[in-house]
Amino acid sequence: MSSGNILEWFDFGIFIFLAPVIGQQFFPTHDPLTASIAAYAVFAVGFLCRPLGGIFFGHRGDTRGRANTLRLSILLITSTTFLVGLLPTYHTIGILSSILFVLLRIAQGISVGGEYSGVMVYLAESAPAKHRGFITSFAATGANIGFLLATFAVMLLQNYLASDVFDRWGWRLPFLLAGSMGSVVLYYRLHLQETPAYTALKLQNRLSRSPFLIALTKSPRQLLRILGLTCMSATFYYVFFGYMTNYLENFLGIKAHIALLLQSVLLIAMLVLVPLAGYLGDRLGRKRMLLFTVLSIILLALPCFYLLQTKAILLIAVAWSVATIISSGDQGNSLTTVVENCPAEVRYSGIAFSYNVGMAIFGGTAPLIVSLLSKQFGAIAPAYYLIVMAMVSLVAILSLPPRNKNVAVLI
Repeated sequence: MSSGNILEWFDFGIFIFLAPVIGQQFFPTHDPLTASIAAYAVFAVGFLCRPLGGIFFGHRGDTRGRANTLRLSILLITSTTFLVGLLPTYHTIGILSSILFVLLRIAQGISVGGEYSGVMVYLAESAPAKHRGFITSFAATGANIGFLLATFAVMLLQNYLASDVFDRWGWRLPFLLAGSMGSVVLYYRLHLQETPAYTALKLQNRLSRSPFLIALTKSPRQLLRILGLTCMSATFYYVFFGYMTNYLENFLGIKAHIALLLQSVLLIAMLVLVPLAGYLGDRLGRKRMLLFTVLSIILLALPCFYLLQTKAILLIAVAWSVATIISSGDQGNSLTTVVENCPAEVRYSGIAFSYNVGMAIFGGTAPLIVSLLSKQFGAIAPAYYLIVMAMVSLVAILSLPPRNKNVAVLI
């Protein structure tokens, strides 16, 4: 079920890791850092369109079914990813290339607005109550696999293609591969069954005609809580696993292949740690796990960034490992918490909108903000940004129901 997430985050990982190269392909600049910032700006624009996708796909998910909607979202992701791999560069067709590139990223942002939230809803509604956290955590695991495969792909391309070949056409290969593999995911999605929760709503004639409006008017507290949770989730993950390789290379002088190798090892570890965190949340309570996570960020973000400044590979690995454990605790519990705290009739719409607003504001802008903060105020500055975001999430976590008891049936 999380295969769509693998494809989605493979694409995003490739985009982030290759930002300097991609920026130079579609924007008129020869400065790698400026090209990176331009690419991150487009990355942010794509994320800012996710709430629009959340409204559209959320409406379909609540009115026409979870499985039906997930088929459409993966079709759009697949086609736009493949087209990026075919797109002529700025040096070939000029400003038209930049425009088309931005439009494709916008289309991808819209499609992702329905994909990730739809997968977490589908998994949570299909899982037994006592294993809901463990099973839903595989939505995040799919994202981590996608990032891991993107890391491997970049390492292979950089090792086996000459730099001039890579700059001319080699960067296109991952996008073409991801687009092609999307057809396999789409075939699998054609055989998905509807979730028990949606089927029950349909049989009981409880489907809403305007789920998004009802979510805004009748569940504002739940939507704000979801938004608050994403402050921590989005910024911490994208800083340490979306942007960290470029941060180490551009601001600390660490060689790219070393940074990519470290990230690969930690992403592999996360494939075990995230489901483990979900399992612990099923046993100990998600609120307790999330409190531990957010307090860890507040207390350890600065020490981790100071360890990074030593430029010693061992200490960098220690700091990044601590961040991996913290992020795993969040990923393993936040997604299930989001689903459990949203009413069934408006669940897809409410989550797809609120979660994607948070991801757009805090996740999509994270690489750009961290780049600007590091350039303007020094390499430690991102730690303070993470602490502020974690403090916002702390308020949201404290507002969760006492002990955050698991909901037995999600209808």
